[in-house]
Amino acid sequence: MTTPTRAPRAPIPGYLRALRVATAGLATAAAVVYLLIGFEVLQVVEAGPSDPSLLWFGIPAAAAFLFGAVVILVSERMLLWALGAFFQVFTIFAYVGVAEDRTPPYEFWGITLRVVQTLILVALVVLISRYPQDERGARLGFGRRRRAVRGR
Repeated sequence: MTTPTRAPRAPIPGYLRALRVATAGLATAAAVVYLLIGFEVLQVVEAGPSDPSLLWFGIPAAAAFLFGAVVILVSERMLLWALGAFFQVFTIFAYVGVAEDRTPPYEFWGITLRVVQTLILVALVVLISRYPQDERGARLGFGRRRRAVRGR
C-alpha cells in the first residue's frame, strides 16, 4: 500500500511571508488595545457607576485577535483566513451599529481599531488572492480539486 503524495506547491514569495507576519502583528496590537480597554487602562466610553465592567468585552475580543494572529502565522488554510476576513467585516459593522448607543459614539481608540481591522482585512484578501497554489492549481486549504477524468 502506497501513501498518496502531495503535489509540490510553488515557493512562497518573501513579500507574502512578510505580509503574514505584519498582519499577525496588527492582530496582536489590536489584542493588546482590547486588553487595555478591558482593564480600563484606556477610556473609550463614559461609564456610569451601574455600568458593567469592560472585562466582559475586552478579554474575549483580545482572545479572538490573538487567536487570529496565531492562525495567520501557523496555518495556510485559506478558509480560516476567509473566516478571519469575515470577522473583521462583522466587527467593523458592529462598531458602527452600536455607536449611537454609546457616549461618545466614536472615540480615538475605536476609530484606531477600525483602521487596524481594515488593514488586516485588506491583508487577508491579498493573502487569499495571491498565495501560491499547489501543482494542480487548487488553493491550499479550500480542499482538493477533482482531477479531470481522461478519455471522456
